[in-house]
Amino acid sequence: MKITFIIATLNSGGAERVLVTLANEFCKEHEIKIIKFHSGDSFYPLDEKIKVKTLQQFRFDNIYHKIASRFKKYFALRKALKEEKSDIFISFLDTTNIACIVAKIGIKTPLIICEHSNEAYLKSKIWRFLRRITYPFCDALSVLGNKDKEFYEKFVKKVIVLANPTHFKLQNESFEKENFILFIGRLDHNKNALMYLKAIANLDENLRKNYNFLILGDGELKQELEYKAKSLNIKVEFLGRIKDVKTYYSKAKILCLCSFMEGLPTVLIEALYFDVARIATRYYNGASDLINDAKDGFLVNCDDELALAEKMTLLMQDESLRKKLVLDARKRCKDYDILQIKEKWMKIINELRIS
Repeated sequence: MKITFIIATLNSGGAERVLVTLANEFCKEHEIKIIKFHSGDSFYPLDEKIKVKTLQQFRFDNIYHKIASRFKKYFALRKALKEEKSDIFISFLDTTNIACIVAKIGIKTPLIICEHSNEAYLKSKIWRFLRRITYPFCDALSVLGNKDKEFYEKFVKKVIVLANPTHFKLQNESFEKENFILFIGRLDHNKNALMYLKAIANLDENLRKNYNFLILGDGELKQELEYKAKSLNIKVEFLGRIKDVKTYYSKAKILCLCSFMEGLPTVLIEALYFDVARIATRYYNGASDLINDAKDGFLVNCDDELALAEKMTLLMQDESLRKKLVLDARKRCKDYDILQIKEKWMKIINELRIS
């Protein structure tokens, strides 16, 4: 079978990681191609059997070229979709999904579109309108949670909840943990790394001295956050984008996720495989899908740095509690096994091909 994935970039985001994980697994049995809009190599390792096509690049340096280039991009995408002769198209993320639905008009190949954030994350009224009028024309839509399923079922005929797979495997080994606490994610307003910094500042000084606080990720707020850390007089290492994140998971004791909105955050899944205790905000769309509060992790209210500091303190002072949480969390690993997720994907793909 020939499967073609479409995405804007192959940068270091969570959706990109999911696409690469699926592509690397599917290519063991199928012919896989990825069409992307923007130039640049994949941040995550791709199997050498996977073919990658980058669409022609256009100018966006003034208003005229921005308008003209959008039309040119749609025609370039349409041409690429026609040439592929695929059995199925799978596109990732809202604006790319819209582009694929429009570009595929008249092409009979089934299209599955994938949402990787909750529906409210798309703020632009224009893009929300375009989503509303185009999504009914996809063949299937995959979402990450039941709340989004309820929202999209109002105007999309086939909506399926599919969890993100992880490329990690459950280890029988015990990890040599160090006093590391992680924040992993884009440094933007939504991920709210500022809450993490403020929580650290509210920790007991002796606890701060005994732990290393790390931020893995990059973004437009990096410099501002570095200044904030200095003004709070706290020591935090900003490590930028890290490809070998496994090394840090293996050593870390605690992971903090501070977002206002999420789909199904990859970091909360990946932490399961490395015995990292998880603390997350009750972000919009329901963190309870991934954490049972006080059973296999902790939940705190959004932007409540005092509550985050309190939960961090509990885990920093009570190693037996931390270990109990991670052992209970391990039971969730089976839900994100790539082979199980792949089987669900293939069932949907085969249904669409037959219909």
